[in-house]
Amino acid sequence: MNWALWRKAAADVWWHLAISAALLLLFSWLFVWLMGLFQLGAWNTLLKLLPGFTQPMMGVPMAALATRTGQLSILYVHVVTVLISVGWALGRGSDSISGEIGRGTMDLLLALPVWRVTVMVIPALVATIGAAVLAASVWLGTALGILCFDLGEAVPPGRFFPGAANLFAMIFCFTGVTTLISSWGRDRWRTVLWSGGFFVLSMVVKMVARMWPAGRWLEYFSFLSLFQPQELILMPDATAHAALRYNAALLALGLLCYVAAGVVFWRRDIPAAR
Repeated sequence: MNWALWRKAAADVWWHLAISAALLLLFSWLFVWLMGLFQLGAWNTLLKLLPGFTQPMMGVPMAALATRTGQLSILYVHVVTVLISVGWALGRGSDSISGEIGRGTMDLLLALPVWRVTVMVIPALVATIGAAVLAASVWLGTALGILCFDLGEAVPPGRFFPGAANLFAMIFCFTGVTTLISSWGRDRWRTVLWSGGFFVLSMVVKMVARMWPAGRWLEYFSFLSLFQPQELILMPDATAHAALRYNAALLALGLLCYVAAGVVFWRRDIPAAR
């Protein structure tokens, strides 16, 4: 019977995953091409024109950004990359529990001879696989762009592995957060609203913590403070320690949210669909 749940979970997400992965792959490839059109001299001039408060927001030295690798590292925090990644997390996390309740299909799933938590765990595993595919798509698009276009200097694709791994960890964590919110609700779009609000609030807290020296302690209240792909790409001397700290914390937080969601889902009553 678990195979039936696996097939259902895969059927529910394949179109979302295929479109998202294709968009990330194509966008990453085009992003490398567009960055290759910028001469480094012109790029450095553009960076010098930025206001002083933008450097704390970026979290990496301007000198590191003033390179081809620095240019391409922007891809891993670009609004398109983040929106598609967050869209995956919102879609999969909200659909696993509150989405099934809202459609009236949760009662049918729970009537099967399986553990209740299994109904949540299998979509979570599929969502995790999808998160890995999305992060790999960004890295693959970067690598293909580096191979296809002349950037004027050698840029090793392996330098971007830490950024892709950090992107995966962020998607996993936020999917866990969304699943936890979903475990309390019965309406998918309300879950999306609350989860999206949580992401925006986390982003604002991270921004304030970076721009306000006295408020650095606020970083501990935003999971996005652990999303630092540019730092991991551009500061290789600290990559091993920082990657372990950032990614382990994100994965642990996401797993904790999944466990909490499982407890809530195990104990709650399932309301009738509206």
